[in-house]
Amino acid sequence: MHLLTKKFAGQSIISWFFQVILIWVAWAVHDGTLPNNITTITFAAVLLLAIYWSFSLDRKSGNNR
Repeated sequence: MHLLTKKFAGQSIISWFFQVILIWVAWAVHDGTLPNNITTITFAAVLLLAIYWSFSLDRKSGNNR
C-alpha cells in the first residue's frame, strides 16, 4: 500500500490510476464501446469521488511530512 501512496508529479500513484481509468471510460463512451447509460455515469461518478478522496489523502499525508 505504501507504493500506491508514493508521490509522482505532486500526486500519489493511486490518484493517477483513478484519473487514467476515468479518461479511459470517457474515451470508451466517446468511441461507443461503452454505452452512455446510468451505469456508466454512476461508475464515472464513483471514480470522481475516489479521485477526490485520494487527493484528500495526498493533502493529509503532505501536512504530516
